[in-house]
Amino acid sequence: MTRVRTAAEAEINAAAKMRDFGFVDATALPGGPDGGIDVYSRRAYAQVKWRGGAADESDIENLYGARGLDPDRALLYFSGGEYTEDATRYAQDVGIALFTFDETGEVNPVDDRARALMNSRVESPLPTTSPAAERPPSPAMTAARSAWNIAREFWLRHWPLIGALFFTVSVLAAPFSAWPVAARVLVTVLSVALAPVFWVIYLRNRQVSVR
Repeated sequence: MTRVRTAAEAEINAAAKMRDFGFVDATALPGGPDGGIDVYSRRAYAQVKWRGGAADESDIENLYGARGLDPDRALLYFSGGEYTEDATRYAQDVGIALFTFDETGEVNPVDDRARALMNSRVESPLPTTSPAAERPPSPAMTAARSAWNIAREFWLRHWPLIGALFFTVSVLAAPFSAWPVAARVLVTVLSVALAPVFWVIYLRNRQVSVR
């Protein structure tokens, strides 16, 4: 029987379970910076939280950010504890399969995506490129992907506030800038017109999220 006593053993156990799911090349990446990836496969990434309480939304975001611009890559999260409500809601929104595991290595699905993976074998294609081309992405690459996705996620969530602040500042700053008069007038007029629009959108979205 598998025993999970360390973070490395938890990652190795998760890789073994992923191979059972059909990700035949799943490989644990224990130790060192991994950019949010603890188990690597050509068709899937996984992150493993061995200890530290319930996995929250920020934990799940790290894995989503590591996927980068490949929407076809499956994402799996293995937690030695429970998940917060925010984490399960976020995972549902972005398509992450959530699992829990215990000290015996037994893995249980938390959401529908996880149950689907356990009940159906994913066909992972045979390698068609050289072994060098199949190496896991470098920490720098995964960190860059993670930063890009965090920035994109921030923009998608807060664009009304960003726009409102930008045009409000423009209203105050454009008249006193060193730009040509025509440019100052144009920017000021646009800012006066658009700043209230963005503030209204921001306040309405905020009211909806508070309900």
